[in-house]
Amino acid sequence: MARVVKALKTIRNNWKKSIFFFGAALYGVRYGVDKYNTFQLMRAYCEEALQYGELMLPKGGRPRHITVILNPAANRRTSKKNFEKYCAPMLHLAGICVDIIQTEFEGQARGLVESLDSVVDAIVVAGGDGTASETVTGLLRRADGDLALQRKFPIGILPLGRTNTVARSLFMDSNNVKMMAEATMAIIKEVTKPIDVIKIEVLETETDIPGKPVYCLGGIQWGAYRDAHAKRDKYWYWGVLRSYVSYIFMGMKGEKAGMSWQCEGHLNYVLPCKGCSKCKIEEKSENSSYRWWHVFIPKHTSASGNAADKDYSNVINEQCGTNLQKEISTVDLNVTTANTSPKCIRDGDPHIQVALGPPSVGYTEFVSEGWRRENGEMPCYENILEVRELELRPVLKETKSEDQQQWISIDNEDYEVKPIHATLLPKKVHVFCKPADNIS
Repeated sequence: MARVVKALKTIRNNWKKSIFFFGAALYGVRYGVDKYNTFQLMRAYCEEALQYGELMLPKGGRPRHITVILNPAANRRTSKKNFEKYCAPMLHLAGICVDIIQTEFEGQARGLVESLDSVVDAIVVAGGDGTASETVTGLLRRADGDLALQRKFPIGILPLGRTNTVARSLFMDSNNVKMMAEATMAIIKEVTKPIDVIKIEVLETETDIPGKPVYCLGGIQWGAYRDAHAKRDKYWYWGVLRSYVSYIFMGMKGEKAGMSWQCEGHLNYVLPCKGCSKCKIEEKSENSSYRWWHVFIPKHTSASGNAADKDYSNVINEQCGTNLQKEISTVDLNVTTANTSPKCIRDGDPHIQVALGPPSVGYTEFVSEGWRRENGEMPCYENILEVRELELRPVLKETKSEDQQQWISIDNEDYEVKPIHATLLPKKVHVFCKPADNIS
């Protein structure tokens, strides 16, 4: 008893040191428990992957061959370490031949995939949203890109970047290690599903001739909230609070810091159509692979028993292909696909969701809305449009410095604000997913 009393007196007389050592001990215990749980989790996933690696290959068959496009600079240069620690061992245990190509600068992934000449069964993106967008762009720019898509050439997305919008929608989990393991197991199990792609073409103001297209899986962001989120690293010394602090300081500086408080422009758009006599006849006429003898070939039927080539000759949609116009003036414009937005419903007409925020916002409302988004809550919008394709011609003000130049984000990558034409390509590419999500 005397020893207990003496220990309590020592703690009381040295309470600052006692609190410090108690906190350090508590952190050490939690760290050890997390490490142990992660070890047990990866052990279970590796044992499951090994079962696929022990399967006998068919006679004359070959092991699967995948190419990994690894961005070592993603997520503050931790992507390579996480890939080698959590993803690569499972792929090797599953008996998959893995070729790793590391990118060295921004935009290189696009060129690597565009010029890739080796025969592979899949391309795996090891990075964030930007690396995934570059990979899909390179694949769709290839001369044989349509052929690869016709045979459902799959793409794997490993959530190793700082922003993993599409990957999180496919493998939603609060545990990052488990999400990486689930994404790797999806590649091993070869379960795929089609997702939408947005084709973005930059229009030259004088000729309106589009350049080489850029393809994105997530969407486009333009406005004050995008600017504040993109500049959060400027306040790195605030640590984990920098994302929240960014809205406070950037909101106070406003346009002096290059904030897009007024996104003004002309929006031309076409409403979505699930199929009618007009668009389906045009689509059929553009299909050069169709020949007259195909009439005698039996049509493929879906699981429900309906013919894949449905007769749309009697389906009339007066608004199909009609161009609508809208003048926009907002602090926030967000263009998303069904891949990332739960409100952009996949059922029904394939469409792009165009969300417009208010024309103006106060400082308090700006900070509170920004914090809501950082906490993972859905943004608040005043107007939401569902379109099949759109043309955005922004009205830009003269800037006095480069710091005030306006930018947009395409899959969380920065691009200069210019007139663009965006077209939805429904279910264009196939990605690896969980078995329960394999819905065409």
